[in-house]
Amino acid sequence: MITENRRLWKLVLLTIPTFGIYNIYFWFRFTADLNEMNREEKKVKNYILVWFLSLITFGIYRWVWLFYLEDRLQTTGEQLGLRIKPGPSVVLTWKLFGSFLLIGPFVADYYVIRNMNRLAHAYNSTIKKKTKVVKA
Repeated sequence: MITENRRLWKLVLLTIPTFGIYNIYFWFRFTADLNEMNREEKKVKNYILVWFLSLITFGIYRWVWLFYLEDRLQTTGEQLGLRIKPGPSVVLTWKLFGSFLLIGPFVADYYVIRNMNRLAHAYNSTIKKKTKVVKA
């Protein structure tokens, strides 16, 4: 079963006292769950690798990864019959230019987390339908 109840407020509140360790764990589990839903499709890179590459590229790689992540969410949504909005370009715009408003990164993360929760719910529902056990 894929986790359906990710929350932005929980991410923010637990990242602060753990000095960012919960943030790494959160996105690591997030990408693992998304890859679980896309077993035969292209996989999203592991977040720990993304974190290291972001250090080397001064954070630019994380923006590229975020665009790709939202694109995978949209593709998975189409496979499950969901329409995922907003798209990757809107999320990336909130992340980049919304930083000047100081709230943009939170809005972008909210959209990504909300979309993942919707996908997880749809995915878990299809799994339950496929594996329904008939009692004899």
